[in-house]
Amino acid sequence: MENAVRTVGPLRVGKKMRKRRELDALVGGPGNRGGRLLSASSDEGEPWGRRASRRPRSRPFIRLAAALAFCVCVVSAATVLWLFVDVRRQIVSLRIEMDRVSSSSASVSDSLQICHTAAKELKANATELTTRLSKLEKDHQELALRMEQATKELAFVSDQLSAAPKLADTPRRLAELQRTVADFGSQIKGFDSALASAKKQAVTASSGVEEVKNILHELETRSNDTIANMTTSFKMEEELKNQLTTLNNTLFNRIYDIENKVRDINKPLSTVATITTQPIVNATKITNTTETQGPAKPFVLH
Repeated sequence: MENAVRTVGPLRVGKKMRKRRELDALVGGPGNRGGRLLSASSDEGEPWGRRASRRPRSRPFIRLAAALAFCVCVVSAATVLWLFVDVRRQIVSLRIEMDRVSSSSASVSDSLQICHTAAKELKANATELTTRLSKLEKDHQELALRMEQATKELAFVSDQLSAAPKLADTPRRLAELQRTVADFGSQIKGFDSALASAKKQAVTASSGVEEVKNILHELETRSNDTIANMTTSFKMEEELKNQLTTLNNTLFNRIYDIENKVRDINKPLSTVATITTQPIVNATKITNTTETQGPAKPFVLH
């Protein structure tokens, strides 16, 4: 019987050792490092081995969650930077448009001043032309009166010549009268051409004044449009600034919440690490105690 006990005892111990080595190989090796499963005490070492084998399985999930949170933070930061760059580009384009509108408004103001001065000059020219036309009309009326007087004098002279043909001075007087009549006719023709040219100038001046009025009206409408565009651009810039502030605040709050979540996730990691180190130390203590009790193993199996 003693021989049977002696032969059976080491075989059972060998089977248990093989099973424990297989379990250690499946778990991942933390038990092999401490030398916890090399002892024959199976009942005392199994719960610590189970805890050590189960708890490290939650570490990959925590690491994966931390990695996902970090990726979310990176992606959110990249989106924030992209949105910030896009908004900055829009602000720069709006500023360029505002500068262009301001420069165009400055050029419009200069052109308005030029048109106002041209209109004043045209008005002055029109008044001068009207005064000249009035003077020419008066001269024409005086010339017409003189022609009537000359015709009357010619008729009177012809009557006198018919009554007294012997008058010696009548040819000379007739020649003088003809000369005066020719001079008056040339003067009248010159006044007629001057009147026609003056009328043409007056017509062109009136058309120029109307064109200037139309240009002034168009410039006023353009200035109103530029003012409206400037107001809309200012409103758009203010709206973009408000959107930027709200976007920055929301993103800051989200990043702060994500950081808090990451901290909360990292806290259980530290607690799990402390708990797993304690069972390994206890297991080493148990193996040491069992190794000191080497001579009593056959009695425990019996």
